[in-house]
Amino acid sequence: MDEQERLALRRKIVGIALRQAREQARRTVQVCAALLGISPARYRAYEAGRQDPTLPELEVLAWFFQTPLSALLEPDWRNTSLEEVMAQTAPEFMAIRHRIIGLILRQARETAGKSLREVAAAIGCTPRRLRAYESGERPIPFAELERLAAHLGLSLAALRDTESPIGQAATLLDQSEGFRVLPSEVRAFVTAPVHLPYLRLAMRLAELPADRLRHIAEDLLEITL
Repeated sequence: MDEQERLALRRKIVGIALRQAREQARRTVQVCAALLGISPARYRAYEAGRQDPTLPELEVLAWFFQTPLSALLEPDWRNTSLEEVMAQTAPEFMAIRHRIIGLILRQARETAGKSLREVAAAIGCTPRRLRAYESGERPIPFAELERLAAHLGLSLAALRDTESPIGQAATLLDQSEGFRVLPSEVRAFVTAPVHLPYLRLAMRLAELPADRLRHIAEDLLEITL
């Protein structure tokens, strides 16, 4: 996700939080706009995520709605209907993800030195359709995405979302499932707070190159012998 797309998603999240806070406070768009000294159209643009409010505007609105400023800056979706949130964010999220996936595929194709025609022939589609996939204008069916990724030497993991709230939630669910299938004694060790320093050490060691780990092992052997 590039910076512009990240900002657009952030703007949408703040807009949803603004609308929810306003409705809970039983305030109208017109009253809020008059409070800020702006037009109702501009205020609607804030709630629709088309335009950014300023921090002082958010501070005034938080006071007016009698809600913590943090509820507007970092909204907590636990008290919100999941259907309501997804109805607002899912279409834009998917449009952004189609563009990101297309960009990754195009970069992989160009890095491999392959033409649109060559890759399209390999997966059984037209160059025009492949160009639409790469631009994000046309969603890629999963079966075709698998063929494309395999042809370009990409793993599906490289195409998965890991940055947005949706991607982070999916990652957490995957990690939870991985934790669940661990042996019971390993789960007990991991969840014991006293073992946290050992886990952090293991994480640091896992990031070291193999030759560095070998030197550490040799040093430990010298110490213990």
